[in-house]
Amino acid sequence: PTKQPPISLLSSSLSHFNGTKLCQFQYKRKVYQPKGALHIAASSTKKILIMGGTRFIGVFLSRLLVKEGHQVTLFTRGKAPVTQQLPGESDSDYAEFKSKILHLKGDRMDFDFVKSSLSAEGYDVVYDINGREAAEVEPILDALPNLE
Repeated sequence: PTKQPPISLLSSSLSHFNGTKLCQFQYKRKVYQPKGALHIAASSTKKILIMGGTRFIGVFLSRLLVKEGHQVTLFTRGKAPVTQQLPGESDSDYAEFKSKILHLKGDRMDFDFVKSSLSAEGYDVVYDINGREAAEVEPILDALPNLE
């Protein structure tokens, strides 16, 4: 079989990312993959919300999901720019990401706003990058009872 590079969340490896299966991960390591390598396959296009997403893992997760064709919305307080070009990211890759990423500005502690906004949009998947307390997650689950 053709050797594939291992998956990494670094921006330099975006072209090697093979997709995501959002409802479950398949931890089947190929013989030619180094220990710990993970192959994930795209299931279908999803409407995805990332709570946070402008820093740390969210920056890379949002790019990977957009690159795979998912509709991605970042829910932020709006205090930081929603997009910034990463070191080593080509101008064309950044422009494509910037044109496709969506933004929902709000305060996650305003539970009524969270419930009404999220239920109106009907997201398939939510990545909560910055939730710290169970009470912060409950409005999300209430608004989206059919999450995968």
